[in-house]
Amino acid sequence: MGNRLTWALIGVLLLLLAGWGVQWFFANHEQRSREIVEGMSPLAKRNPLLAAERFLNGIGLDAESISGRDRLLTPPAEPGLLLVYRLGVSLPPEREQVLLGWVRQGGHLLITPQEAWDDEAQSSGNNLLDALGVHPQFVDPQSVNPEPSDDTPPADQPADDRTLATGDKPAPVLFELPATGERMGVAFSDRRLLFDSQGRADWTIETEAGAHLLQYRLGQGRITVIGGLEIFANAAIGEQDHALLLARLVGQQRRAWLLYSSDMPPLPQLLWRLAPGLVISLAALGLLLVWSLARRSGPVITPGQVVRRNLMEHLAAVSRYLWRTDQAAVTFGQSQAALEQAWRQRHPVLATLEQGERCQWIAQHAGLSPQAVERALYGGYQGEQAFIQVTAVQQRLAARLHIQEKTRG
Repeated sequence: MGNRLTWALIGVLLLLLAGWGVQWFFANHEQRSREIVEGMSPLAKRNPLLAAERFLNGIGLDAESISGRDRLLTPPAEPGLLLVYRLGVSLPPEREQVLLGWVRQGGHLLITPQEAWDDEAQSSGNNLLDALGVHPQFVDPQSVNPEPSDDTPPADQPADDRTLATGDKPAPVLFELPATGERMGVAFSDRRLLFDSQGRADWTIETEAGAHLLQYRLGQGRITVIGGLEIFANAAIGEQDHALLLARLVGQQRRAWLLYSSDMPPLPQLLWRLAPGLVISLAALGLLLVWSLARRSGPVITPGQVVRRNLMEHLAAVSRYLWRTDQAAVTFGQSQAALEQAWRQRHPVLATLEQGERCQWIAQHAGLSPQAVERALYGGYQGEQAFIQVTAVQQRLAARLHIQEKTRG
C-alpha cells in the first residue's frame, strides 16, 4: 500500500513539472514566420527566360527554353512562337530563307537587334533586320549615367542587361493592342530604339524618341522586333504588364520556343562555365604528368666501357648458341665440306693425296697436329665442349688459308 502511494506522488510531481515546463516555454517563446531570399537558382542564372517558360506552361502552352542556334537553322515543323533572346550574327542565306518560309506558314518570330545601324556600312549587322528595313539606334549608356558607380556592370555587357543589373528601370510605356483595344503598360528599354525606314510595319509601339516594337506580317505569320527582350527575362517578367504582353504576342499559337542564347560559346569557355571543377582537375593532372616525366627514377646509369671479346670467346658463344638451337650437326657438316673444298682449290696437290696424307700435309702448313686436322675436316664430336674445340680448329684452318691468300696476292 505504501509503495503505491509513493509511485502516485512521483507521478503527480512529474505531471506538475511537465506542465510547468510547457507553460514556461510558451511564456518565453513565440512563433514567427520569416521569409529568406536565397537568390536565383543555378538554372535560372543560366537561363534568363526560365520564368517566361514556366509562365507560358502555366497558361496552357507547350513552351520550351533552348540554348543554341538549332531552332534558327532548322525551324520547327509546326507553327508557334520562336523567341530569340540574342539574335547573334546573320544566318546563311539558305537557312534564312527556310526560317522565313516557316514564318509564312504561320510561325511568329520574335527578335531583338544586337547592334546599332551603321550609316557607313548601311547595315545593322543582321541581314534579316536589313531586309525588313529596321534601323536600330542605341543610346550611349554613359550619356544616361555619366558617372558610373562601383556597382556598374562592365561596358561589354549588353545594354538591356546593364539596365536590369543597375536597377535603372525605364518608365512604362502605355499603349493599346490594335485588335482588342486592350490597354497595358510595358517598361521597354529606353536605350534601344527602332526606326522603320521603309514604313512596312503593320503595328508599332512608339514614343517621341522612337519605336519600341515593330511588327511585320509575312504570309500567314508575323515577325516582331522589340528594342530589348529584357522585359521577358526572369527579373522583369513579373513587373508591369510584361507577362501579359508575352501572352498576347503568343496569341493563338499552342507552342513556344524560347532561345535564350543563339550563339555557341567556344569549347573551353563552355567547359569552364559548365564544369569548372573538371577543367581545374585536368589542368592539375597535366601539370603533375609533366612534372613526373621530368623526374628520373633510380640512380643515374654511368656509361660502361665496351669490352671486346677475343676470337675464342666469340667462337665459344657461337658454338653454344648453335648447340642450344639444335643446329650444331648441320652447321658442322657444312663447315667441314666448305673448308676442305677451300683447301683443295688453293692447293691442287691435295686432290691426288689420300685422306691421311692430306691431313698430314695440311697439318704441316697450318701448324697443327694431323689428328686435330682430321677430326676438324672428317671427324665428329661428342658433347658441347668437343664441338667447341673442333670448331676452334676449323677457324684456325680458315684463318691460315686466308693468310696464305693474302701472302700470294
